[in-house]
Amino acid sequence: MSQRSLKTLFAGLLLLAAPAFALAADAPGVKITYLVYSGRPDPTITVTDAASLRAIETRLADAMAAPAQSGAAPDPVLGYNGILIEHVGGSSAKAKPQPLVIKGRQVRIDTAPATELKSATASTRTSAAAGDLEAMLLKLGQKQGALDATTLNVLLDGR
Repeated sequence: MSQRSLKTLFAGLLLLAAPAFALAADAPGVKITYLVYSGRPDPTITVTDAASLRAIETRLADAMAAPAQSGAAPDPVLGYNGILIEHVGGSSAKAKPQPLVIKGRQVRIDTAPATELKSATASTRTSAAAGDLEAMLLKLGQKQGALDATTLNVLLDGR
């Protein structure tokens, strides 16, 4: 096969695959970032399978049902700062654009960044459901290889 034929074949395959890539890019998912490191990238996974998404969304809805309290956002500390949840792709990303952080029994949504004159503010909800969600996400991170046993133990101790 000539080089020109290979290029034509490759271009044709790309055109056929383009709709699949577009659907994959628009597929609903949740990006989970384990906020544990300082000075290097935090472990991240993206959850796209329907069963796991349903489990996460159900626990998240239960955690968000608790009454909200507004106040100063906690300052980041060295070590474990929680699990960042961001909706990506699909209609869920458009419907729920605000990222949130789960740590222990708390769900936090940052409402305003810090300025020179004012601390960052956040809306926080406290519930057992948040703790259940955190435990589930930690196990999922280990299962998918983002968290090794040593890191997982550090995170569990830092809760």
